[in-house]
Amino acid sequence: MAIRYSDKPYGGHGPRQDNWQGRFPAHSQSMDSAPTQGARPVLLYEPNAKPRWGLFHNGAWRGGENFRDPFTGQAQWRMNGTLINNPVRWSSS
Repeated sequence: MAIRYSDKPYGGHGPRQDNWQGRFPAHSQSMDSAPTQGARPVLLYEPNAKPRWGLFHNGAWRGGENFRDPFTGQAQWRMNGTLINNPVRWSSS
């Protein structure tokens, strides 16, 4: 097996894969500025640019979703027990 060297990261082909910032919305921010205090959920972006709602709780990013009360019809955001292991960007909406 021959080793090939390239100037493109991860063997990128074309401008879509070479520009990682193009996968995420323009208003998203890096994770070092993400809010770790508070109870307001934020949109967290995984490396494949898939957005998920979550918040920082007990030292990890936890996912959640809207639950609808069947009697009153009121929607309430709750954590659903999932972990968001590797968020790379975040936005408030």
